[in-house]
Amino acid sequence: MARRSNTRKNSNQNPNSNSAKARNQHKQSSSKAKSVNVEIYTATFCPHCQDAKMYMQVNKIKFIEHNLERSKGAEKKFLGLGGKKIPLLVVKGKILRSWNQEAFIKAYKS
Repeated sequence: MARRSNTRKNSNQNPNSNSAKARNQHKQSSSKAKSVNVEIYTATFCPHCQDAKMYMQVNKIKFIEHNLERSKGAEKKFLGLGGKKIPLLVVKGKILRSWNQEAFIKAYKS
């Protein structure tokens, strides 16, 4: 028994162990999410959501999409932000309650 627990202890300290790799991947993905300045709450049927996403893709603006129909927990976050209609965008901490290209550019560049 003691030998087994020592093996576990050593594998946790090994930087090449599977758990260490998983922790590093999580840290990397968390830091990538922090570098994205735009979040958009969408639905598949919404043409304005598609317009907003297309604008960001064409202009190579990184964003995180929260599809209200598909993303678990997205609706709760959407409502917590005061969401009533879509798309709702969070741009560098500023909430835009509909898609307006001029307002988006202003918020994104500030």
